Amino acid sequence: MSAARVTRIAPTPSGFLHLGNAVNASLISLLAAQWGADTILRIDDMDSTRSRPEYVDDIFATLEWLEIPWSKGPRHRAEFEQGFTMAARTEYYRSQLGLLSGSGCEVFACACSRAELATTGGLRCAGDCRAAGLDLVVERTALRLRIPEGTVVEIADSRIDLAEAHGDVVLWRRDDLPSYHLVTVIEDRDQGVSDIVRGLDLLESSALHTWLAPHLGAENVARANFVHHALLTDDAGEKLSKSQLGSGPLPRTEVQREDVLHRAAQLASALGY
Repeated sequence: MSAARVTRIAPTPSGFLHLGNAVNASLISLLAAQWGADTILRIDDMDSTRSRPEYVDDIFATLEWLEIPWSKGPRHRAEFEQGFTMAARTEYYRSQLGLLSGSGCEVFACACSRAELATTGGLRCAGDCRAAGLDLVVERTALRLRIPEGTVVEIADSRIDLAEAHGDVVLWRRDDLPSYHLVTVIEDRDQGVSDIVRGLDLLESSALHTWLAPHLGAENVARANFVHHALLTDDAGEKLSKSQLGSGPLPRTEVQREDVLHRAAQLASALGY
């Protein structure tokens, strides 16, 4: 008997959801129905400096407006804050770091400043931090992962050179928070995710996650069905982002709702679903 399929909607409460977020959630819901997959709602509030209660409320209101169902996860902000906030799991994520060094990954603390990192394009340690054997110290060092040169991952008909695309990957930030790459693989592992629907802008991240997954005991992520869809853009052809938008939520009108669903259906058709 094959295992049940599981996908997830994973917004960040760093601003009100924009049209692209709404279309992505609708596409995930549409594909989940075709796959017969369970859908998890996972709100990534790891960066507490950007998370706001009104942004969390907006996530639930938007999903309700779009009539998007999910089978696992919080149903409202109070339930989210009581048992589903990822910000409360920082020490758990820290405990998982040992899996990487135990699996042979080269992990090191890096003390390079932003100016020093800029000399390498911001991706690689600019000094000799690996040989220095530095400790991970809040506000002084970040924990990085050295990807072996020539590591190539094939995904979505693309070949991604991980060392070139990601350099020395940050696993733990200077502000004592885990990185997105570490957290998302751990959460997808723990929740048994089998299908991941993302924008094309995250193709290189997906390649990294499939490579990182076995080192974190996340074989389900390494084998996952990754679906990357085209991005919605503004009039200038730029990817939509929360920072570009006004201070309020997406207008929840019937016309807007039909537009979101139509766009999601177009993306699904373009993907062959």
